[in-house]
Parts: sequence; structure tokens; C-alpha cells
Amino acid sequence: MPGPPIFAPVKTALIASVLILLATYSFAQEADTLAPQQLEALVVTATRTERTMGALPMLVMVVPKMQIRTMGSLRLTEVLTEQTGLAVVPQVNGQGSGIQIQGLNPDYTLILLNGEPLIGRYTGSLELSRIAVGNIKQIEIVKGPSSSLYGSDALAGVVNIITERPDGTRGSFYSRYGTNQTLDLTADYGTTSGKWGFYVFGNRYSTHGYDLSPQNYGNTVSPFHSYTGSARISYSFSPRTELVLSGRYFREKQQYDFEVLTGNNEKILTTGDGITSDWNFNPVLTHRFNERTKVTARLYATHYQTETRLVNPATDTLYYTDDFRQSFLRPELNLEYFLGRQHDFTVGAGANLESVETMRYGDAITRHQETKYAFLQDEWTPMDRLNVIAGARYDYNTVYGSQLSPKLSLRYELGKHVALKASYGVGFKAPDFRQLYLNFNNSAAGGYSVLGTEVVEARLAQMDAQGLISGYLIDPALLGNLEAERSQAFNVGARADFFSKLVMDVNLFHNSINNLIETQAVAVTTANQTIYSYRNIKRVYTQGLEANLTYPLSRKISLSLGYQLLYAKDADVVDKVERGEVYWRDPVTLVTRRLQPDEYFGLYNRSRHMGNFKVFYNDPSGWEASARVIYRGPYGMGDIRGNIQGEVLPPSDINGNGILDTHDHFVSGYALVNLSLARVLRSGLRFQVGVDNLFDYTDPIYIPNIPGRLVYASVGFTFQKKNKSNVNP
Repeated sequence: MPGPPIFAPVKTALIASVLILLATYSFAQEADTLAPQQLEALVVTATRTERTMGALPMLVMVVPKMQIRTMGSLRLTEVLTEQTGLAVVPQVNGQGSGIQIQGLNPDYTLILLNGEPLIGRYTGSLELSRIAVGNIKQIEIVKGPSSSLYGSDALAGVVNIITERPDGTRGSFYSRYGTNQTLDLTADYGTTSGKWGFYVFGNRYSTHGYDLSPQNYGNTVSPFHSYTGSARISYSFSPRTELVLSGRYFREKQQYDFEVLTGNNEKILTTGDGITSDWNFNPVLTHRFNERTKVTARLYATHYQTETRLVNPATDTLYYTDDFRQSFLRPELNLEYFLGRQHDFTVGAGANLESVETMRYGDAITRHQETKYAFLQDEWTPMDRLNVIAGARYDYNTVYGSQLSPKLSLRYELGKHVALKASYGVGFKAPDFRQLYLNFNNSAAGGYSVLGTEVVEARLAQMDAQGLISGYLIDPALLGNLEAERSQAFNVGARADFFSKLVMDVNLFHNSINNLIETQAVAVTTANQTIYSYRNIKRVYTQGLEANLTYPLSRKISLSLGYQLLYAKDADVVDKVERGEVYWRDPVTLVTRRLQPDEYFGLYNRSRHMGNFKVFYNDPSGWEASARVIYRGPYGMGDIRGNIQGEVLPPSDINGNGILDTHDHFVSGYALVNLSLARVLRSGLRFQVGVDNLFDYTDPIYIPNIPGRLVYASVGFTFQKKNKSNVNP
């Protein structure tokens, strides 16, 4: 069934943007050829081969190391939230967060570390704050479906974290201290000698946490400390053959104080801790047979686990336990073949072996699944101005069967400074173990339960018979077996380089998803705890416009402006509203009226408008500074009924029609202002001060992951030299 028409505001914005590009095209041809040229970043995520960002036919963003350093960021989440079109969305209980791309949930964004997937989505989102940024070389963000290369987890896009590798001899130490007794210590060292390369990185991060709701027992974020260590060893057997061994280990311990509810609705104050750890090991062997043929063999093994133990101090007994363990193993073989100047083939095959064990499924069974896959991609350049990338991936999974995911991307240069881009891709995602088998009750975080669709009907009937259900939020008969999600995505845009300085990217996107899996609140217990499950939304679309503009005012100052316009709606609801079948009731006058088409806002947890404005200053004398403004517009809260401290969240749907419309309650829009100033001395010393969230914005109920104003100071030291064996004569 075809998707809905593109909205008039999106059309208008796109047409205006294209007209601006075309109107400026002829003038841009006469640009100042003596203007300073900036080398474009090399990107590997979009095609699995190195390409300059501007030459790619799909929407790609790169966050370089220098920008991360100037921002003063400590964790990956802080970096991503400042990028255009990326929104932080909370997990089901308000604890932790994930990244939303083009209006699609965090489940659909694949997070890679040096091209390998991070695991640990035990509550749905991948908690990105466990990734330190001290050893990141650059972050590559590919928007739009990438299932043709990376499989079913990449419906919305891919975020690839590229870490440092040794080049000569280099070492650094960095320390930062700030609000909430937050302390970050980072050190790294790398060297190359002849055929050998070695790099090691270590980080310790700790915070006292913070409390936005002092009237409640415990903290909004409890105190914790974490350790990260990684190492990379490379050896060149010859100029054509290289072996790289890399590994990473992370461990975090968090101290908890929770108020929990018993079955008798009695409140108990508990204390305890939660431990999270993960490790990975990744050997990669690369061999070039000749200038045209390159083969890469890789093996990736990783394990993630988390454990929570809460004790009742009054009786000194264990009151609550929770655990989750996930293992992942992937062997893969890739072949790149260059056929003249016109074709660059990439072909690969591999297997994903995954196992999950958790008390959250109500048993001690270890569940397994295996996916075998193969992919093929051809980068075709039929003429100097036209670049075509066509590819497809075939997956066979032991649980959900087989799926073919094709993709086609085009890039055409109107001239030296303007290029048009278009891409089409198909995505596929099956229900995961969590959505099928969860049988989990958490009395510690405000009290809630999550039941997979395979167990929800029987569990609700059992609780109802025991008199534990006070009311249903949805007819249980509507909760059936989950179907796999399928998507089609279109991205059309343009990139212009005016005056060899001003760069503008405009992209129009449309994602059409059948059987989107969403969290659904289904019932409330007599203890006022919410029970969640999952359901399919038959036809959903997200569409909109994204624009990025960067302009270096001088060699020292650069400006950037980013904006996203997003419409995310249930297509079946759109049809019902247009037929006049949906009503809303004024909660004050109790008068019922028919909902008009322009009054249906769309899906929950999506903002119509988001944007950012950034200024970066970098002086060769050693001064660095930045000012960044991050804006997120209003949005509705639909699948979260409480946060980590037990705060009750008033539902957005206040008029009782079961959808989000303009007459409902919205989480207010907000803007965060972040500032930083640094001084680098010739001795290698670097001093930095900064403040995030300058105006101390907080929303303890709806946005507990924004802690208020954060002030910090840091000092670091770096030394670097080129080894003689690496210096060209």
C-alpha cells in the first residue's frame, strides 16, 4: 500500500532549498579560487570502503576529534545529542536513553565500534554513556536504512565510532573535575616501530550523581564509577599484509537507594548496587593481492552482562535481583575488487551467533539465534559527474527466516560546487527475544512490569484472577502475535559548496514502516504500577526535511546551523481522522468535537522541530572556544508512566481518544546552551573550562536525564613525535 503524500510544508521547504542551490550555482562557479580549502573527512561506514564525505550519494555526518575535544565532552551521548536530527529518547522507566534518527526508535540505529556492533539492549535502548570519547578519532553517522550492508538493526541508520590507531609515538593524560563531584581521568599511549604498532587507552569516570526530586527517596542518578581499557596491536607481515588485534573492557558499578513496593502496596527502603560489564576481542587480517584486489578476514567476539542486587537494610536480607547476559560472535570475510575506474565491487559473507540469558524472561533458559548473511555492492561511475551505488544483503535467521534488503543510491554533479543525491532502501526487523518473552517486574524504579507478547495474555489473566488489576488501558484481545517490521525509505537532497567555504546540505526523507513495534501500556495494577507490552502499528511513516549549513568566517572561526522538520504519524489514524471518525473531549467543558486533520500531531516522543547553532574558535596560538545552542521542540509522552524515582508522569493523552493531538499535553520545548574555553601551551599542556546547560534547565518529571547546569575544569598533557622509520625521506 503506498505511503501518504508528502506534506505541503515539507514540499515548500525542499523546493525553496533547491531553488537557493540552483540560483547560487552559476555564481558559485565564479567562487574565489584562492580561498582556503579544507580537506574532507574520509568515511568508511557508508560503503565499507574509504570515501570522501562529499563524494557519497547518501546522507553522512562526521564528528572529528578536534570538535569533540573543543566541546569538552566525556561520553558518547553528550556528543550525539548535539548533532542535527539526533534526539535522545528515554527508556521505558526513564532510566537511560537511546538515540533516535529520522523519527525512528533507538532499536533501529546500529551502533558500531570500529565497524563492529555494540550489544547490550536489555531494556531496548543501547546505553551510550558507557562509551568514553577520549580515544575517538571521529564519529561517522549514516542516516537512512543501511540494511544492505549491516543487516536488520540498521533501519534508521548507523553510528560508527572510529578509535585512534598509532602513528609515530604519541601519549596523553587528561583529567577533568566538575559539578556533582564528576571526575574523569584518561590516558593513552601509542607507538609504531618498523612493522609493529601498539596503542593502549584507559579511562576512569565517576560521579556522585544528582537528585532532581529531593522529596523522594534516592537519587535521580545514583553515584557510580566506571573503568574502560582498550588496546590495539598491529603487525605488517609485508606492505600488502597486516594483522590487527584489538580488544576493549568496560566495568561500571552503581550504588542504588530505591523505594520499592511490595505486593501489599507497602513501601520498603532498599539499598544495593548494580554492576555492568562488557568486553570484546577483534582480530582483523587484511591482504592486498594486487592494486585491484583486497581481502579482509575478521572475527568479532563480545559479551555484555548486568546484575542488580537490592537489600532490605531493616532485615539485612536480599529483596530484589535482576540480571542479563548476552554473547555475540561473528566471523566475516570481505573482498574488494576494483574493475578499472568505473566499478568497485564489495562482496562479503558471515554469520552472527547470539545467545541471551536473563531472569527477565521468567526462567533460566539460554536462548540462541543464528543469522547467516551475504552482501554485494557495486560502486559504479558511468561518467565523471554520476556515481551510482547499488547493493543488496541476504539474511537467513533461525528464528524469523530469510530476508533480502536492497539499496540504490545516486549522486550527480550539476557542476563543481553543486551535487544532487538520492537513495532508496528496504529494511527488515524481526521481533527480538525481549519483545517476545519478557516476564519482568521491577518494583524498584517506580514500579512497572514488561510482558512480551508470548506471555502477556496468560500473565494478565492470572493477575486479574488474583484481583491485582485495577484497570486496562487497552483491550487485551488486541495484543496478538508480533509480526516482523518492514520498511522502505527514500532520501533526496542536495549538497552545495559555495565560494569554496559555505557548505549546505539539504535532505528530504520519507520512511514507510509496516508493523512498527512500539511499547504499549496495557494495564494498571491495584498498586498503581503500569504493565507494558508491545504491539504492531500497521502503517507508520516518518518524513521531513533536514538541513545543515557550515561556514568558516575565517581561518579561526567557523559557524554551523542545523535543523530538522519531522512528521511521524500512524497512517491508519490519519485515514480515520480524514474520514471524521476520531473525536476529542475538552477536559474542562466535557464537550466532544470531531478532530480535524491538522490537529493530529503524530507519534509520541517525536519533536516536530529540532535544531542547533554552533560557533567554534581555533587559533594557531593555542586558544580554543565553542558556543553551542541545542533546541528540541515540544513532544508528547506516550509509553512512559514513571521515572527512576517513582515520579508519576501525567499522560499526554488528556482527552481520552488514545492518540496525540494538539489538544493534549506536551512536554515543553527547551534549549540548552553549552560553552567551553581552552588554552593549549607549546609544552603540550592544555587547560579547559566550560559550562553545559548554562541557564540550568531541568524537568525532573519528564526529562530526568538533564541534570541541570554543569561546570567543569580540566587539564591535560600531550606529547608526540614521528618515529624516524615513519618519516618519508
